[in-house]
Parts: sequence; structure tokens; C-alpha cells
Amino acid sequence: MSLSFEISKELADYAETVRAWSLAECRPYAREADEKHAPPANWAQILDTSPVPLGRVDKPQEDPLPDFAEGQYVSKAVITEALTYGDVWVPPVLGGGIGELVVEAMGTPEQIARWYDPIAATGGTTGFALTEPGFGSDTSLVATTATREGDTWVLNGTKIFCTGGATGEYVTVFATVDKSQGAKGINCFVVPRGTPGFTVPKATESKLGIRSWVTSELLFDNCAVPLENRLGWTADGAAEARRSGRSGALAALVHNRPRMSSMAMALARAALDVTKEQLAGQKTGFAPQRWALVENELENMGHALERGRRLVLRAQYLVDIGKEGTDVAAAAAAKAYAPQTCERMIRRCIQLLGPEGWSRELLLEKWYRDVKIMDIFEGSGQIQRIIAGRTLMGRLVG
Repeated sequence: MSLSFEISKELADYAETVRAWSLAECRPYAREADEKHAPPANWAQILDTSPVPLGRVDKPQEDPLPDFAEGQYVSKAVITEALTYGDVWVPPVLGGGIGELVVEAMGTPEQIARWYDPIAATGGTTGFALTEPGFGSDTSLVATTATREGDTWVLNGTKIFCTGGATGEYVTVFATVDKSQGAKGINCFVVPRGTPGFTVPKATESKLGIRSWVTSELLFDNCAVPLENRLGWTADGAAEARRSGRSGALAALVHNRPRMSSMAMALARAALDVTKEQLAGQKTGFAPQRWALVENELENMGHALERGRRLVLRAQYLVDIGKEGTDVAAAAAAKAYAPQTCERMIRRCIQLLGPEGWSRELLLEKWYRDVKIMDIFEGSGQIQRIIAGRTLMGRLVG
């Protein structure tokens, strides 16, 4: 991909095929997924109707996603936006996760070979357990403990809203080994599914939006794992440290944050398209001057989406070319701008449609609930603006 961030015709055509399919085959199930707090029961059969490969975990015999010239992360962002255009229930059922990204960021070569490489090769699902009751963006307040007992680490604590927590092959769990050290005492532990002492009291949390996503409550009650399950450690103890626990978590999220922005933009584009279609049928009821103002406002929304898309493509491009460090600020800019902008766009579309905007006949009210979380999780918009500001102006900003 060139610095103009104009994607190739091959990727654009592929994404358009996915977008049209997601609209036709997946969106009809959007309301059902929201109400039942789960993907549609026949989701696998729905995916079978896709005219192109989607990179499904449940169907390894399916052809993989093509290799596009833009690179893995740029391609994933573009295709994720196309998938989510139908609805937010679609991307999670394809599999994957972000737990393995923590292993890649913090693990020893042996740990990467054991826990990251197989997931990267097969696309298996992993869980990510950082959030706890009682803290928001201040991750230094992690209260889950890890205590060494002989050749094991024993975990105790509760995690909430854990992506893939109930379905992952393993969960990367952040816990403190020394509360007096604050953030420096936080480390990460790989806990495979089925480990004694690891239970799932609530498979899916009740929440405002993205209700079809599996975000679980996890309980660790004297859950023992081997020493080598602490990232950066071997069976003999500490190896050469690559990252601390908290910075490892943030490193994993950096690469995934722009993907959240892609999802937000898909919902905003869907809302914008529905609004245009609805208003076109009401044009005769507008005075010419008023209609001109509405058209101008809708056009400006499209421009805002394009700005967000360019921020996402830039952030993912830097990951693809290996610009370690500079991608942090770029990811922060994409995450700070797109979800908040998309929330405002969907709200304005609802206002333009009047009572129909809030009705159950349309999906705008659902998409408004869905998009809100994208400004909060994986690093809230406020925190991302601080990161971007510090990059531009220095550490003391914010």
C-alpha cells in the first residue's frame, strides 16, 4: 500500500463482496442476536453462504483469506469493516482473539512456539482477562493475585467482561505478584481452559450493546499453573524480561485497537446508508433550503468516516511494515477519533429520522448502543488522547 493509503482494487473488490454478503445474509439476524444475547443459532450455515473465504476457525478446510499487497493488518481492518457492516455479531463467530498477542509481546521463544504459533497458524480462539470490578482505565489497580508455591503460581481473583473468556483455548490473565509495586508488580499468566480452580460463573455479561459477544466473568480460586505459564518465565524461573505485565497488555491492544475503530466505522456507515435511504423517500416534505442543509450534513458525515478510515489504515500500515513504537501513537489517534465520531454520527442520524430513528423498525438504536463500547474498551478515547498528546508534546501532557 502506498503512502496515499488508497487500497488496491483486489482488496477493495474483496471487501465489497464481503460487505454486500454481510448486508444481505447477516443483517436480517441482527435484532435476534441482540435480543437473545448470542449469535444466531444457525450462524455456521449463514457463514456457509459467503461467496469468498472469511478465515473461519470452525471450518479449517476452507481456503484462507487471500494475501493482499497491503499486508496482514491493513487487510484485516478493511475486511473487518466490511464484515461488521451487516452487524456486530459477525466478526466474533469467525474465531480468533487477542490473548495470543500478549504471548507474542511478552513470551519467551519457547512460550511463543507453544502458545502463539499454533493460534496464529489455525486462528484458534483465546481469551484476555484484564478488567476487574472496581477499576476502569487505571490498570495498575489489578487486584487478582499470583502467589508462588513451589513450582507453581496460584491465582486468586475475579475478572469481568473478558473477551473470549468462556470459549478460548486459554486465557491470558493479568495478576499482581506484589501489590506494593503497583503496576510493576503486574504479570501475565496463561491459564488453559479446564484448569482446576478456573471457573466461568457467567459466560456472557448482560450489557448495553454488543450483546451477542461472549464477554465473561471468570473466577480463579486457588488456580495453580506451572512456573512456565508466567510469560517471560521458564520452568527454572525468570528468563530475560521482554515487557512488564501492564506494558505487555498495552502492546497487545495497540495492534487490535484500530480494528475496533473499523467496527465503529462499519456501524456508522450502515446508519448513514439507512438514513439516506429513509430520507430520500421523505424529500418532498422538506423545504428546498432545509433539504440542502440535510444533504450537506450527510455529506460531511461521509467525509468524517473517510478521515477515520485513513487513520486506521495508517496505524495498521505501520504495524505491517514493523515500525515498532510509532504505531502506538497512530493506533491511539485512530481509536481516539473514530469511535467517538461514529457515535455522534449515529446519534445525529437518529435525530434526523425523528421517531423512526429510535423505533425497533430500524436498527439505528441498536447500533448506537453497540458503538458506545468501542469508545471505551481496549483503551478509552480519553486515554488515547492522552497517549497521542504525550507523543506530540511530551510526557507531562495529560
